[in-house]
Amino acid sequence: MPTRRHRPIITLTSDFGLCDPYVAEMKAVLLQYCPDAQLVDVTHGIAPQDIVGASVVLERVVAAFPPRTSHLVVVDPGVGSGRKLLVWSVRRQIVVCPDNGLITWPLRRLDSGKCSELTWRPAETSDTFHGRDILAPAAGKLAAGGRLRDLARPMKSPVLLDIAPSTTSSGYILHVDHFGNATTNIPAAVAGRGIVRVGGKAIGTIRETYSDVHPGDALALIGSSGLVEVAIRNGSAAEKLKLKAGTPVRIG
Repeated sequence: MPTRRHRPIITLTSDFGLCDPYVAEMKAVLLQYCPDAQLVDVTHGIAPQDIVGASVVLERVVAAFPPRTSHLVVVDPGVGSGRKLLVWSVRRQIVVCPDNGLITWPLRRLDSGKCSELTWRPAETSDTFHGRDILAPAAGKLAAGGRLRDLARPMKSPVLLDIAPSTTSSGYILHVDHFGNATTNIPAAVAGRGIVRVGGKAIGTIRETYSDVHPGDALALIGSSGLVEVAIRNGSAAEKLKLKAGTPVRIG
């Protein structure tokens, strides 16, 4: 019997929100180039221009999806400028995105992969929507089996942000999620067993689950991404503890 061909998977991550037609316009282009694609919306709720937040999300997505998945990520405050566009090949997946640091967190946590500069351009393009006009067509072409060498050339030095997993028990808040839980850059392996201090405030030792404290109390635990997380049971740590990206965290 012939082997069943799996439909290509293309994920979408952006800061476009869902009130405007931008996401639908990109999907229309993807389906034009790859009609049988399975389109998976990761999130379009990235805060506007939040490249770090999108990078954190991308790390979880690359870790979760199977080989041959294509990821289209559009958080692009430099659209229309001289910034480059990027195709990142990693774990037998591809990421198509602006070259503005979006690949930093997954590159530093998972795999360095291989970077290529997207050189292909359509005959016509707008200066304000490269997600629709350049990145989506490229992602669709690649998901449909197109050759990377026809669209891009090797690239040695992509833009990387000044973020990295900590190698000690001290670090900082990296990202705040929808619940107000604050993920740090401190991996479980280096967390230690001392008192966790967030912005100078002690919140106790690392717990195992949210239910280890009373509702409304603060705690630290190891989140699902393997990083130390600061939370409020049944509440928002970001609001109650005044946390934001960059807030220092120290254990011990």
